[in-house]
Amino acid sequence: MPSDNGALLSVRQLNKSFGGIKALSGVDFEIPQGVLAGLIGPNGSGKTTAFNLVTGVLKPTSGQIVFRAVDVTGNAPERNAELGMARTFQNIRLFRDLPVIDNVMVGLHMRNGPGFWSTVLGLPRASIAERNIRKEALEALEVLGLADKAHQIVANLPYGDQRKVEFARALATKPQLLLLDEPTAGMNPQETADLGKTISKLHKDLSLTVLLVEHDMKMVMGICEELTVINQGKMLASGTPQEIQNNSAVIDAYLGRRREKHDA
Repeated sequence: MPSDNGALLSVRQLNKSFGGIKALSGVDFEIPQGVLAGLIGPNGSGKTTAFNLVTGVLKPTSGQIVFRAVDVTGNAPERNAELGMARTFQNIRLFRDLPVIDNVMVGLHMRNGPGFWSTVLGLPRASIAERNIRKEALEALEVLGLADKAHQIVANLPYGDQRKVEFARALATKPQLLLLDEPTAGMNPQETADLGKTISKLHKDLSLTVLLVEHDMKMVMGICEELTVINQGKMLASGTPQEIQNNSAVIDAYLGRRREKHDA
């Protein structure tokens, strides 16, 4: 259920300090249900801090985070996951020596496993749960076009496919909100373009709400429907990609050089 104002996620007057350093000051933004949104800003702007506060990796100094009409301010990441958030990380976090399907199943076991004693005692419900988890993992891999690689060792996959395995693990939990942290980090231009198409397809085909922090402006402008810009820990602008591209404050803070090169 969305919050009262129709947003799936609402961030209200979020503040975060590290000792005497104020990383975020009065940040507000909303993510409507079903939208593919981006959170952007120059290096050191505070966007990653905001992202980590939303997911529960960090706790805010003050402010409020509301998800599905529930106040999740300061929640642990696992509690937010139970409520329907799923995230990926800038640095791929996979078990590289395990098969692809096992990596996807790990996330499902953590949230939907049959329980310790059922597994140890070999109870029938453990076998049923295992079959269901495997089925859901395969379905997630199918969505990402990786079903034929289910039994390959992750370390043997191209980097772009490893990132998609991480996506599959998140999707298998059937999230209400998918949060992507710098998903194109370490990718070449072709891999970046391919992943951008994948994210857009997931959003459209699954009617999935997505929030991504991303540095590749071409990809962000090409796939996002709404953007929030943070600079020096404060809200700078929000709007459609077209509005952001034409915002003089954003151009000065973030897009200036890139725009000048484009116009040259």
